[in-house]
Amino acid sequence: MRDRRRRRARLWCGAAAVAAIMLTSGCTGQRAAGPDDWALEPISFQSSFVGSGPEATPAGPPTDLSYGRHVLSADGAGGFWATSSGSWLHVGADGETLARFDTDPGAPVSRIGAMAPLSATELVVLQGDRAHVMPMISVLDTTTMTMRDLPGDVVGDQGDFDYGDFEFGDVAVHDGDAIVVRYQPRPPDAYLDYEVLRVDLDSGTRTLLHSGPVALDEAPSARPGIPPIGIDVDSAGRVYLATPSARIVLAADGTELSRDRQVAEHPLVAVAPDGTALWWGGELEQSDVQGVIVGGSPDARTAVERRLHCAETSNGDILRRDDALRLGDAAGQHPLPFLCGANAAAWTGGSWVVATGGEGDGVLVRLTPPVGG
Repeated sequence: MRDRRRRRARLWCGAAAVAAIMLTSGCTGQRAAGPDDWALEPISFQSSFVGSGPEATPAGPPTDLSYGRHVLSADGAGGFWATSSGSWLHVGADGETLARFDTDPGAPVSRIGAMAPLSATELVVLQGDRAHVMPMISVLDTTTMTMRDLPGDVVGDQGDFDYGDFEFGDVAVHDGDAIVVRYQPRPPDAYLDYEVLRVDLDSGTRTLLHSGPVALDEAPSARPGIPPIGIDVDSAGRVYLATPSARIVLAADGTELSRDRQVAEHPLVAVAPDGTALWWGGELEQSDVQGVIVGGSPDARTAVERRLHCAETSNGDILRRDDALRLGDAAGQHPLPFLCGANAAAWTGGSWVVATGGEGDGVLVRLTPPVGG
């Protein structure tokens, strides 16, 4: 009996020593992000609640792996909203899950194609898929989830080839106005024009800032939809456009400031207030930049690691989206070798939130720039 107690004591001492080593070195072998590293942190959230409204209580543990979300916006208060197919998530600036709910499949809020913050309680949203709801610009009150629709553009009031609000692409907000991408067919040619419009959110009045052609055979993986174009603005009102063929920056009045060629299947741009921009498009380029995954569950970390390689993953799987990421700032363009093929992204609370993945491997990632600049 005494020998058995001694053996048990030795086992406990050995286990304690191993635990101490694991705590010192990190039990999963994870390394901390250094001052020159980008930090990639999977965001956990509460996926279900009991009850509704302020009295709702969390049900079960939080998760950081779900299905991919495709529409993302800052919330105007340091947090963010994310939605896809009528499933809504609101995460606050401190990481707390403020809301998580599903809407009726037939409700207008289930068909949101893009959104941007107007205030801490309002989002400008683009709704409609032409098959069920005509394209429309609306202001969504997030406290009641009710919408105020703006007047539409009359078809034909600018001539025979004026198709009104034929289709919307993406939206940003600056100084209380919406900055919107709208498409216009140009028959019989196999292309459309995209337009960048400044829209008064009271009257619905549109002002054309910029336009250009986009061929229907651009971004073939986006078919049968229209080739996507992403848009964002910085605090000075400069407009950033990510098209299948170019990365474009416009002055607030629509004057073109720069244009860089690219070939992108799912072009995307997300801009910080100072004009530092994340662009998705084209193939991965060589880079010495390091990205470090911080925290997260093993499954979420694996999903993020899969996006270190844009063409294929370490196990040979092909990514559904493979556009590479780059940073654009006053010093130029800088390839970033991680988070290939994002669904959506937004700057909020001092970092970017990036939505990645699809069914079963969707992760929301907080992407923080190096603290060393």
